[in-house]
Amino acid sequence: MLRSLWSGVGGMQAHQVALDVESNNIANVNTVGFKYSRASFTDMLSQVSNAATSPLNTGLGGQNDKSIGLGVGIGATTKVFSQGSLQNTDVKSDLAIEGDGFFVVSSDKGVTQKFTRNGEFLFDANGNLVTTGGQVVQGWVRDSNLENLTDQTMFKVDNSGPAQGIQIDPSMVMPARSSSSISLRANLNSGRKIEQMESISVLDSAVRTKADGTNPIYDSKFKLQQNAEDMGVLFNSEGDAMALTEDQGIWVSYKNSQMLREIKDTSGVSTLGLNGALISFSNDSNASGISSLTAAKDAINAATKQTGVTAFIENGVLRLENKNELDGNENLKNIIITDSGTGVFANFANGDADITSFRYKYTTNNEPDFTTGQFKTTEQLRELMQHDANMVKNPDGPYKDSTSTVSVTVNQYGMFEILNKDDGNGQDDILNVLVTSYSSDNIASNVLFKDAMAALNTTALVEGGKPTTSERFTKAIHNASIDVFDSLGSKHNVRIEFYKSGPLEWKFRAIVPTPARLVGASEAYPNILEGGRVTFNGDGSLAGIYPPAIELEPQNGAKTPQRIDLAFGSNKSFDGLTSVDKISETYAIDQNGYQAGDLADIRFDNNGTLLGAFSNGRTLALAQVALANFANNAGLRAEGGNLFSQSSNSGAPTIGAPNTGKRGGISGSKLEMSNVDLSRSLTQLIVTQRGFQANSKTVTTSDQILNTLLALKQ
Repeated sequence: MLRSLWSGVGGMQAHQVALDVESNNIANVNTVGFKYSRASFTDMLSQVSNAATSPLNTGLGGQNDKSIGLGVGIGATTKVFSQGSLQNTDVKSDLAIEGDGFFVVSSDKGVTQKFTRNGEFLFDANGNLVTTGGQVVQGWVRDSNLENLTDQTMFKVDNSGPAQGIQIDPSMVMPARSSSSISLRANLNSGRKIEQMESISVLDSAVRTKADGTNPIYDSKFKLQQNAEDMGVLFNSEGDAMALTEDQGIWVSYKNSQMLREIKDTSGVSTLGLNGALISFSNDSNASGISSLTAAKDAINAATKQTGVTAFIENGVLRLENKNELDGNENLKNIIITDSGTGVFANFANGDADITSFRYKYTTNNEPDFTTGQFKTTEQLRELMQHDANMVKNPDGPYKDSTSTVSVTVNQYGMFEILNKDDGNGQDDILNVLVTSYSSDNIASNVLFKDAMAALNTTALVEGGKPTTSERFTKAIHNASIDVFDSLGSKHNVRIEFYKSGPLEWKFRAIVPTPARLVGASEAYPNILEGGRVTFNGDGSLAGIYPPAIELEPQNGAKTPQRIDLAFGSNKSFDGLTSVDKISETYAIDQNGYQAGDLADIRFDNNGTLLGAFSNGRTLALAQVALANFANNAGLRAEGGNLFSQSSNSGAPTIGAPNTGKRGGISGSKLEMSNVDLSRSLTQLIVTQRGFQANSKTVTTSDQILNTLLALKQ
């Protein structure tokens, strides 16, 4: 009977412990990072009266032992480290662990370490990241030297060394970083219709520009660049590509061609080679009544469609005229005797000619043959036209740029302009300009080019009067600009201006505001670097860029020269500049410099990295929180204050960065709530209460039985 009494007492004691554990769980239902415990009941050692026996060969079966339990006890109180729910907070230094691991804290500079799941951290007056109890959070801190930061190191903290207390200077300043690279992703339109254009470069009436355009001269009047540009890649004012191909071109007539000859009155067959056509007729004026002069005129006019030449009779003289107004080949232009005349045409000799119309044909050759009217650039076409116009006006005078009385220029609007100057000789030499297209059996007419130049057409280009101009010629352009920084943090805007210069080539210039300079620029314009060139492959990918970098001289005391790489993409790739039939546009432009900045704000990422936001718009990794994990979390010893310490059964801590090994991640501005489930705890409280009550009943029942035994003695 005494055994049942003591079993009841033991049960009450065990349930009291369970009640204490569950009450503690309920009490910490709102404790951040708290992990609930459970009491593990174990039965006491049983008292065996009879041991178990095995079956006998006599036929008697085996018997179980006869034992009596001696009560219950608490074997252990075990913490359950399940994940608590996360709660958003407005405190940027609050942290929560998602997964396994513990924050590492210390009160003696890391000599002894405690561990916690409570991430209620804050910064003290010295910039230490501490718990509410003053324990310093352990981790890794960036070196205080911020002068040599790179894009690769700005967001990474070295966590290979031992963990230490996290301390951040609240007055931290990030020094300025000079820009060393400009990256650009953009497309330069390769199509035959463009949206972004500007007028071609100004050209004056002297031979002053180089064919390659790498060393232009700036016009003193309009302060605009003089640059010879490839006519084959130009556009009209509507943005339509001229797309000139080899030998395509125009005729430009500066006067009507004329020739006067007396006609011999003879009978019989008369012949004449005119502009490659054979004129032949037979006439006897006595028999026909038609004079030889009239017959000759009629014969020439019958072939006008083949020669472009019309014949007239003036004062008894045959006058030939070609207004040079027909499109076509050389047989329709000028007046050229290609075969000496016979009969009435005896006064026409082979080689007689009046040349006032000139053919200008495009070539891709970098060294065109001027004697055949070949041109490639705007300057070469301008030079040819000026030479020929002066030879028509003054056929007997030697031609010089300095003494030319007809000037051909490209004005500030991108128009070819012809001006008939007063030469002071007392004669009013009027020119009439007429542009027609050139074509042959193998060469098609380029209508866009002809139409643009045909705006020059005039019947009265008066000496000393107003000039005549073509339509506006344009070039495909695209501009991109970005601010870069020097070593003092001063800002300089770099503008990159691209313009199409070949079928697979774009040239560019770099411009910075004065007083800054660019190494390699001209003395007259030291802030403008000319001669950049970008080439592309047949699929539109980048083939090459020159120069690969520019050098900036800030002129303000900053380190100089400052090299800035032009990171416009990789060879044969589409990761930077491309040139396909698509609108010219910039997708992204960036540089790697910045101004000096003060620490303005902080936040933590999911790797536990403390990121500092500075007033210059840059973000820098300042520190990283360490996490520790154990072989047996339940073996940790609770220290109070939400802290745990290592025990012999927890194993040694393994400290490392979040999201490595078996360590979890970090959520900033969040806290992990207690994992106590009130519904479970309250239910368990009822069960424990009933268990205690039942064990107390065992004691009272045993007491009653003892009283009955005492009554038997009486």
